[in-house]
Amino acid sequence: MTPGNTLLRGLHETETTRPVGVGMHHVGPADNLQESKRAGKLRRPDSYFSDQFRLAHQALVLVSRGASERDAVQRAAASDPRLTNVKREALALVLGTTSEQDVIDILVRNAHPQEKMGMSARCLFRLTTYAMLRPGARGQMRRIEHSVRAIAPSDLIPRLEFFFGTLSALNTTGLLSGLRDSERVALQTHHPAWWVNYCFRLLGRGDAVTFLSTRSRPRYFRVNPLKNRGRTTLPKELGSLAERLTKVPSAQGVYIVSGSPSAFAGFFSSGSFQMQDLASYLAIEAGSPRPEENVLDLCAAPGAKTAAIAQLMKNRGTIVSVDYSPARMKSWRREVQRLGVKIADPVISDASHLGLHDSFDLAVIDPPCTGTGVFDRNPRMKWHLSPESVGRYSVLQRRFLESAVSLVGEEGRILYCTCSLTVEENEHVVASFLKSHPEFETRPVLEQYGSPGLMGLVDCRRFYPHRDWTAGYFIARLQRTN
Repeated sequence: MTPGNTLLRGLHETETTRPVGVGMHHVGPADNLQESKRAGKLRRPDSYFSDQFRLAHQALVLVSRGASERDAVQRAAASDPRLTNVKREALALVLGTTSEQDVIDILVRNAHPQEKMGMSARCLFRLTTYAMLRPGARGQMRRIEHSVRAIAPSDLIPRLEFFFGTLSALNTTGLLSGLRDSERVALQTHHPAWWVNYCFRLLGRGDAVTFLSTRSRPRYFRVNPLKNRGRTTLPKELGSLAERLTKVPSAQGVYIVSGSPSAFAGFFSSGSFQMQDLASYLAIEAGSPRPEENVLDLCAAPGAKTAAIAQLMKNRGTIVSVDYSPARMKSWRREVQRLGVKIADPVISDASHLGLHDSFDLAVIDPPCTGTGVFDRNPRMKWHLSPESVGRYSVLQRRFLESAVSLVGEEGRILYCTCSLTVEENEHVVASFLKSHPEFETRPVLEQYGSPGLMGLVDCRRFYPHRDWTAGYFIARLQRTN
């Protein structure tokens, strides 16, 4: 472990690694609230808690239809302005419910074995189960039951009343009896059994259990030099809030935030600060974009990497940012405008079939992936993936990488990265590319961070949430040679 990794572990190991168990683990933004804030919430009216459940329930229905957790909360709150003030609390409920959906669904089925439910009812039962069984809920039972009754359809209330009594008598440890080891670990850590088995093979059982049990990681932000007179130091206007920030060694302008990031909302709104995971930012550093270069950013939305490229280029040069989705590119436009990016041009196109004819110094490829390195922030993804999904994504990723070859100049380079930890999406893709294109070779990157790539690709870097306190990430730099 590198010195930088050691510091991050020392700062966060006590709060991010939890005991393994089938019992509900409370996750999400509410983990970071101070005790004084908890006391303040106890004095809030019951309607405040009912609004949290109302928003969380509406968002869970949207998640069941394919929306991300955060987008679902935003969309549901936008449809009812009264719910805007409880978005953070509702998101914590949504993330917790979705993260532990496997055990929750078992408990719901055991309580109502013959019950056929529509998705809205199922989401309400899931939310109720999570809220009543999470740590610290015992003293809140009256409010939880009141909140659920307040938002439930009248015909569902008798079944919910029965469910309240059933849940209070449940012993979740009995769910583990008679299971194979991987199935037991799957329920204990709330992951699909196939992914548990995959991690056993990838990391070994002990390290895999630690990885699968890690519930949260630090939140990072970066000072934006494009909005800070070219500097990466903290602005003086920050005042006493600076005490809540810890500088990351060897990464200019990158800080860890303690507590809720909402205290810094004004700095985010102005573009002075940018939220981005450390591994995601380091991937751009590994590509080494320089002023006056011509850079291609594939799969660019929602814009965090485009902004990081522009910052390292000091807003001098050209960035062509490509994404297939008009809706996502709207988000990209808002983000690059907020962050003061002046050199990026958007292109809406399929990155695997580009009609570009320019010659680029650097192509950044961050293709769609399974997201196995970010299940903690996007838990819905883990319930929709399968081993077959990994294979389908790897085919798509090879096409993206292949499409960049003709666009990279004589001494150009390709930066390939994913927020996945599977070998198929990372080392296999890079190894296949190198075999087909001997004019490219890997170059060492980020040797003071993370771990070497597998399959002999030691120039590449891997980041693991439980070791490096970042998103799970893979980064490879491919240099065209003469």
